[in-house]
Amino acid sequence: MQTPVQTIASARARMMGEFGRAGVESPALTADLLIGFALGWSRERVLAHPERELGPEAGALLDALAARRVRGEPLQYLTGEREFYGRPFRVTPDVLIPRPETEILVEEAIGRMRSLGRPDPRYADVGTGSGCIALSVACEFPESFGYGVDRSFAALRVAAENAVRLGAAGRVAWVAADLLECFPDRGCLDFILSNPPYVPSGDYNDLPREVREYEPRIALFGGDDGLDVYRSLIPAGAARLVPGGELLLEVGRGQAAAVGRLMEEAGLRPEAAVRDLQGIARVVIARRPGRRTHG
Repeated sequence: MQTPVQTIASARARMMGEFGRAGVESPALTADLLIGFALGWSRERVLAHPERELGPEAGALLDALAARRVRGEPLQYLTGEREFYGRPFRVTPDVLIPRPETEILVEEAIGRMRSLGRPDPRYADVGTGSGCIALSVACEFPESFGYGVDRSFAALRVAAENAVRLGAAGRVAWVAADLLECFPDRGCLDFILSNPPYVPSGDYNDLPREVREYEPRIALFGGDDGLDVYRSLIPAGAARLVPGGELLLEVGRGQAAAVGRLMEEAGLRPEAAVRDLQGIARVVIARRPGRRTHG
């Protein structure tokens, strides 16, 4: 039996129904983006040509993508891309999908780097994943040199690919290491940035299926209280910041006070807890006492 010819309109209507029944967020937008991905079109072009027939290859690809989305696979992994801080980043199941909350960390870091009055801050992004933090900084400071550190070789390959895509290759060194062990145990960095795993292990079942079943566990879970990585990262960071250097960490809901105490115990001076649009303290910032003497 011959398969009926699909048009953009018929495929869109069918997918919206499937997505709605499956509880997929934003069914119309998701359908439009997947159709655009299958055709290599923008969403605007998709909406402007509902009568366009889908060829066999595009139709088969679209059917496969829709089925995967219904099963819960994140849209960003299906299309292989996520916009972050105004730039397109490649993402795969080897890396966490960048969140808008992490843009707060980048915004704060860039503002504080600009206040240095130097174009070449030295920084490290710990647990770099897709490289979205390190590369956002590199694109804003072309004379800077940074380090993207991750335990996952697969994640580092994605980050290196993003560096090439964004024209920042050679300005971030990708290092396979655990936290900051790859740096000398002395003041050598102006800034240390990180969005570490901070979801408490007991919250596993409370996460959306898309997160729980598809995103890398190593990038999500931080032990019983979510703070395991902070307990190691903060003292290691304190030792490697130059005097006056700053540590900027993303945190989960209700964790800012505990992370601030860990910073104080490591000899750092907490300076700010920046809130997101929901009023949650999302980024905690601390400074190593003293004044920068280099540069």
